[in-house]
Amino acid sequence: ESYHPYHFSCQNCYKPLDNKYKEKDNQFYCQLCFDTVIQDVCAACKKAIDGRAIKAASKAWCPEHFLCYQCERPLSGDKFMLNEGKPYCQYHYMKMFGVRCFYCDNRSSMQVIKVLNKNYCENHFFCTGCDTLLEEKKSKVIEMDMKPYCRHCYDKFPSDMRRKLLDSANMTAKSKKATMKKDKKRQHEETEKKRRNLLRSITERS
Repeated sequence: ESYHPYHFSCQNCYKPLDNKYKEKDNQFYCQLCFDTVIQDVCAACKKAIDGRAIKAASKAWCPEHFLCYQCERPLSGDKFMLNEGKPYCQYHYMKMFGVRCFYCDNRSSMQVIKVLNKNYCENHFFCTGCDTLLEEKKSKVIEMDMKPYCRHCYDKFPSDMRRKLLDSANMTAKSKKATMKKDKKRQHEETEKKRRNLLRSITERS
């Protein structure tokens, strides 16, 4: 396209452009505006990114500077996780910020198993009775006294004990359900109270 010299200006600061102009999305910019306002700036090296940028959490990185904050392993093309705007490889994110295993109390860098309202490392999810490693999807896991048991160990307990534990578990479940119902009712009452106070305040002002 052709422009009058006085119409060929920066889209950001409106100053006339020379032959060192920059273009992005069919818009023209002076070098200063392009580097400081328009072009992405790498969160690591703080320089304008000339080419492909990796964007996450409202930040941008040069592909070669997008590294794990802990081990500095390149993350371009790999899975990554963010914490406070900093990228981490999956291993170090889980190691530093992952959930704690109920058995060892360490943060797991591996996939965790969530069962019975608890989290376990894959190699720490075993039967409380015989220490057999349990598989979340393949093993029949039975809860007794808030602990996991395999079916074989569960069947060894006397029938009256199993019945008592089952009754206790049912009572606990009912108690939790009643508590959740009370909490929901209280939250509803608080919301209604705030709504009434707001309406009263609006009425008094008018």
